Amino acid sequence: MAYKTNYIDINKPAKVLSINVTAITGSAQWPHNDGEGDKWYSSGTNPKYYQWEITGTVSSQAHGSHLTRKDFEYNGLDIQVGDWISGATTGTCCRIVSISSKTASSVTMVVEDWLRYNTFRSAIGNGIFNTGYCVVFQLNENGHPMLDPVPTSITSNDFYLNINSRFQYLNPQMHYVLDQTAHGFEVGDVVSATSSGFAKTTTSTAEKVIGTVTNAGPGPNQFMLRPNTRIIDFVPAIPGSPGDFIYTDNSVAGGLTTTITSGRIQFLKIADAIETSVTGTVVDATTTANNVIELNEQQVTLATANANVSIADAVANINTANIDSIVASTSPSPTTATTGTQSLAYGLVGVYPGGVITINGTTVTFSTTTAGNAAYGIAVGIGADIMADVNAANVPNITASLSGSNVVLTEANGNAITIVNVTNDGSGNPVAGPSSGTGWALSTSASTGSFLKLTRSDGGEILLDDITGTPTVDFGIFSVHNGRLPLAVTVEQGIRTAGGTTVVSDITARNALTPQIGDSVYVINTGESEWGYYIYNGSTWVLISDEDSASTDAKSLSYTFTAPVGGFGTIDTEILGSLSPGARILSVLVDTTTPFSGHSSTPEIEVGISTDTDLLQTADENDLETVGQYTTTPGYVYAASNTTELDVQARITHNNATAGEVTVTITYV
Repeated sequence: MAYKTNYIDINKPAKVLSINVTAITGSAQWPHNDGEGDKWYSSGTNPKYYQWEITGTVSSQAHGSHLTRKDFEYNGLDIQVGDWISGATTGTCCRIVSISSKTASSVTMVVEDWLRYNTFRSAIGNGIFNTGYCVVFQLNENGHPMLDPVPTSITSNDFYLNINSRFQYLNPQMHYVLDQTAHGFEVGDVVSATSSGFAKTTTSTAEKVIGTVTNAGPGPNQFMLRPNTRIIDFVPAIPGSPGDFIYTDNSVAGGLTTTITSGRIQFLKIADAIETSVTGTVVDATTTANNVIELNEQQVTLATANANVSIADAVANINTANIDSIVASTSPSPTTATTGTQSLAYGLVGVYPGGVITINGTTVTFSTTTAGNAAYGIAVGIGADIMADVNAANVPNITASLSGSNVVLTEANGNAITIVNVTNDGSGNPVAGPSSGTGWALSTSASTGSFLKLTRSDGGEILLDDITGTPTVDFGIFSVHNGRLPLAVTVEQGIRTAGGTTVVSDITARNALTPQIGDSVYVINTGESEWGYYIYNGSTWVLISDEDSASTDAKSLSYTFTAPVGGFGTIDTEILGSLSPGARILSVLVDTTTPFSGHSSTPEIEVGISTDTDLLQTADENDLETVGQYTTTPGYVYAASNTTELDVQARITHNNATAGEVTVTITYV
């Protein structure tokens, strides 16, 4: 579940709920080894959980807004995926990643130590708060916690200081986490959005640059991005596909389109929406006829010709109302198989390494013993290990989860679960069936019931409230926002924004524009079956680059200063390299790997050219006394009309520092 800001709205107060957490159970350990000695991950020397299932009692929050799900009140039904929860005394924060059940006064949910910040902050790798009073809150559009009003359960002076420091250190808006399987990015890579996903920037994708990688993780399938402009996650109507430019639609007031000639460019779409959905928990549920349910502030009467409203009736009623693209459907109730149903060979759930079974035809090998080693000091797999091995096998439609010491297999589509023993475990006992390590039944029949399911394909919220009767309770559904609206970045272009860009088909269309100084235009065909990029100087269009001059991949120039540094007096200037006419600088990275020390006064570094030494990065945009990576995106273009190359330089005022190291890297196309 990604970070999102789309629940922030005018005339709606911040949601700050007090919750008394009564139970915390480990749910998942981090599966990826960073290769640099991470002892906390699942196969490390001291594995720790990074996700937990927690249960708690929620106190309602009275407020003055009539625009929330329930007028003038937040309660447990308003807790959403993407919210945050913090311990009331320590300020230790976790993100809510899923919710299995909730009422106005209670909630059961899975929370995550996002980016394992708490794990590495703790000397013992503890990533979560203790049971007791906690606070559920939201982040605003700048990635800052919204804690107004602070509940009376907060008594520690460290609470807000710790929370604020946590989001200053890893602000999700400044380090936006994006998903892409096996992306292969490294820190400092310039990334563009394309139709096939995110990619390292080349000449062909330079116009769709979205930012610079600040971290190549967490894990192999996510990366953290410093966006060049703000990422938009609150507009459900963004059309097109990832990699498309989005324009204003001149034919529809306030509309958006992918048609290139329609209007001014507004966004670059970078990710599709993730569906929001909620599936009921009551099999073959019914509710009383003429009960009224509210969906996103609109009321629906649940009518039927019979005494009770069935799931099929509710589906018809809700879909006829056509509210915010919310679609109702029936969903088969999942089939479940739980350990311990049959007799256990060892008196408890456990499998020695070497056991092999098939689940619905897919082979599952049991080899993980991390939790068993931690609990008993021997190489045996217990609940958490068995769950990990099943999920690693990727059995279609099957997921394994913990319920206390038991492992529950869930077949999402309600089909039968068939288990076949292939190889006994290392102690000679079968994995499943009677007198086995797990006690799973070898055959579990398909389910016959169904649930009510609500989905919203654009990723927006589904807010539910009972107006007449208790239809949400009867069907076992509740408000959710576990999806995500489509993502886009703003594009600072468009004729008549200073230095903006418009797109035209040919030179005739370019000449028909009414430009002002600094406007730029992209001509699709200059008359030679090539594109051209022009800037208006007040009297004529000047060619900046064309298809021939831009036929190069992204390149970089780099230099490392290591103290003590030479030069004249306390200043040293080094030429990083030369840029050809038409070159465009994408980013400047100052990487302080060793803090400078032993100096007479604060050292500083500037990046630029001989006539403007801080043209590309000023001294106040980096810090030589603190380890860190400091990136700017100047967007500087060395005009194609120039006849000589341009030297770019780094100028360090080291003030006789005796130690320190910093690397300056310029990326350009």
